[in-house]
Amino acid sequence: MKATGTEPARGGLRAILFDIDGTLLRAARRLEYRELMCAMLAQIFGTEGRLREVDFSGRTDPAIYREALAHAGIDGERLREAIPRLEEASVEIVHRMARTGPAFLLCPGVRELLEALSADDRFVLTLLTGNLERLAHAKLQAAGIGEYFRVRGAYGSDDEDRDRLPAIAARRLAEHLGRPLPAERMIIVGDTPRDIACARHFGARVLAVATGHHTIDQLGRHSPDALVPDLSDTMRIVEILAGA
Repeated sequence: MKATGTEPARGGLRAILFDIDGTLLRAARRLEYRELMCAMLAQIFGTEGRLREVDFSGRTDPAIYREALAHAGIDGERLREAIPRLEEASVEIVHRMARTGPAFLLCPGVRELLEALSADDRFVLTLLTGNLERLAHAKLQAAGIGEYFRVRGAYGSDDEDRDRLPAIAARRLAEHLGRPLPAERMIIVGDTPRDIACARHFGARVLAVATGHHTIDQLGRHSPDALVPDLSDTMRIVEILAGA
């Protein structure tokens, strides 16, 4: 896969697995969102822990919560048991924010790209995100792009370790398609080095996009298959993905 978008497609269906935060959308009121998440942890666990200090970038939600709450003695078992409550409360935060204005903003070119890919039978769209599953879809609905993701992907609620998510997504894609899809026909689109690493771990391709907290140069050091500043050049991105 070449960032120039000049390589011709070699045939065959390709699954495009999108990360969400920093790739498809950004929080419109990031500080408010973080405050509400802190309040959620305090309500469920009696402490917000160190959530204000944790780096969210490319992490699964359970991994973020584990790090934030470790010093308070919240172990993995207690955290796993609380996942349904965390998921429900997180979704309610999104709904509450959406009632008072935009909760999330699309990154450049996202809607146009999703429209083009959805209309092209060379591609099937799904998700590979660290978000809890219901939270992921609440964010997409709030941003107005939920309709493009009808095939179940992989989520932070499936596994805390992001590197295990591509295999989960592959199994679900196989169930949806009625046949397995080779790893090299799966293309992860993400904005962090962790997205690149999880693609490499599974043998998938990866298109890195610098719309999150990492620059083009920072992402380039991890040698993604293709690298773009954003997703605004629809034709070029489609050609890159088709040539994977």
